[in-house]
Amino acid sequence: MPELPEVEIVKRGLQSKIVGKKIRDVEIINVKLFQGDKGLVEGSSIESIERRAKMIIVNSTGDYLLLIHLKMTGQLIYDTCRGDKTDRVFGGHPSADWVADLPNKFTHVIFNFTDGGVLYFNDLRQFGYIKLIKKDDLGIVKAIKELGPEPYDERLTPEYLMSVFAKRPRVKIKQLLLDQTVIAGVGNIYADESLFCAGISPLRVAKDITRVEIVKLIDCIIKVIDFALENGGSSENTFVHVDGGKGSMQNFFKVYRQTGLKCPNGCGRITRIVVGGRGTHYCPICQK
Repeated sequence: MPELPEVEIVKRGLQSKIVGKKIRDVEIINVKLFQGDKGLVEGSSIESIERRAKMIIVNSTGDYLLLIHLKMTGQLIYDTCRGDKTDRVFGGHPSADWVADLPNKFTHVIFNFTDGGVLYFNDLRQFGYIKLIKKDDLGIVKAIKELGPEPYDERLTPEYLMSVFAKRPRVKIKQLLLDQTVIAGVGNIYADESLFCAGISPLRVAKDITRVEIVKLIDCIIKVIDFALENGGSSENTFVHVDGGKGSMQNFFKVYRQTGLKCPNGCGRITRIVVGGRGTHYCPICQK
């Protein structure tokens, strides 16, 4: 699933392409992936695009917004003209839809703009969704209100994490990092990379993490996310950004999917284990 850096990059790309465009109509092919009355956004213009955790928020000039979650295989594909692939922009799961004729069997929602542009929402496995939400109600939507602070949020302080850890003392640190109610936007890739940066074993439980280690972990999370953004995100299996290109962050992974390779610190070899049902990569020598 795309994590914070990948979704942020899709958001930025779409900002440059569809902000200001007026929605002529919305075609809903798969009703289970679009929740709401499409008529509430038809005729409105795209005012802005934001991101919260791993979700994209498309604000219209009306009273409603679109909450989009790409999940594992979701895609947002924009063509300046229907049937014309020459100026296509694309973000999400890197399937052949980058060059395919659209719509196709994986196209579930189509936004037609008054200038002839088209935005397709495709999803191979149909785990993603688009929800139409009244702007004033966004804060009470479960998927939003339960999110913890993001890496750049000033609320993400050592004191905050210490209070969370005190309430869940026996939970492993890797599991806590993946919990979106604790820190929003961090997934499996960046949890592994951040723990390696901080020198903390993913097997450590919350009660054993010191304040000094928490300070370092927060700093490492931000550094890892910053570096991922600089490198266009990771194209590890499930992501390309809106110009169809792949990110290069996967070329700089220290531990994630590096099983058996020598630790970058030169002390041991990267090991793969399972923590909380998730594949986890770390160096058992330098991550204590």
